[in-house]
Amino acid sequence: MIIIKATILLEKGLWIGLFERTDKEGYAVARHIFGKEPTDPEVYDFVHSQYSELKFGKPKEFQLQIKRINPKRLQRQVRKEMEQIKKTTKPSTHAQDYMREELELKKKEKKKKKSADKRVRDEEQFSLRQEKKKKKHKGH
Repeated sequence: MIIIKATILLEKGLWIGLFERTDKEGYAVARHIFGKEPTDPEVYDFVHSQYSELKFGKPKEFQLQIKRINPKRLQRQVRKEMEQIKKTTKPSTHAQDYMREELELKKKEKKKKKSADKRVRDEEQFSLRQEKKKKKHKGH
């Protein structure tokens, strides 16, 4: 069973779509920037035509915990959380935490690749300088 959840939110002046997917592999999130506020038909068309092109992160294991809570207590908790969200500019959701972790992993991978490329380039330049020195020393 695959569960897909789409959330459209305004972030730094741009409308962003967070697409959450839960299946047997785990929980994964993808993000798409719409730019201007999308209408319902535009979101519907996007899901039907371009959903397969979304790049989801690596699936993350999770365990679903269902606890029965008194409805009145639940209502109070929801009201409290909504007040907190209104006070803070950036609510932290599970999807946003996941996206933050994915971003950090990508940064680390990019940094490793960049340093390896730089090391290779430096070694090539060093070998070229050594060859030049040998040529000069030989008198050619």
